[in-house]
Amino acid sequence: TPKNKKLYLATFEFISGEYEQPFRKLFYAKNEKDIEKIIQEFLIDYYGAGNTSEIDGSIYYFWHGEIAVKYCGWEEITDAKQVVDRLLCE
Repeated sequence: TPKNKKLYLATFEFISGEYEQPFRKLFYAKNEKDIEKIIQEFLIDYYGAGNTSEIDGSIYYFWHGEIAVKYCGWEEITDAKQVVDRLLCE
């Protein structure tokens, strides 16, 4: 990992109408406070700057509510096996 940073695996859910699809993304951050900020910035700009129409708790709405991304949480990753296990279990 980059100097002084930890690896985190965040879980999200893409929502469009009745369709829901979980997905995950890896992020580097110095600590828990930083990972929350990085994830929030990722979600706000998910469809490009200025396309977030509403934020309701952990759900970020885009295109006037037609599409949403729900933030489900994160976990710190300590080794490569942990990442593989998490990705293969879904």
